[in-house]
Amino acid sequence: MPASRYQNNSLVPQPVKKILPSATDIAHPFKIGERLDNLAQKYYSDPTLSWVIMAGNPEYENEFDIPFGITLRIPYPLQRVFDKWLLSSEI
Repeated sequence: MPASRYQNNSLVPQPVKKILPSATDIAHPFKIGERLDNLAQKYYSDPTLSWVIMAGNPEYENEFDIPFGITLRIPYPLQRVFDKWLLSSEI
């Protein structure tokens, strides 16, 4: 039976790409009850793009670390993210 990838302690974490701020980004006050998938649906019409919001707010490791009441940066327009994503570790 092959070893599970979840039991391999030698995995090297992948570098996290950060989305640099832009004047076109949207400032969104994060309220109680909101989730990143719902914000991705609202701003990008695709709930699977919540990772873009996380990459735009690299000071938080995961969605559950984000305190309510702060202002999230929503990278916008989305095409800027996709155009530069493969070119650099910071976009």
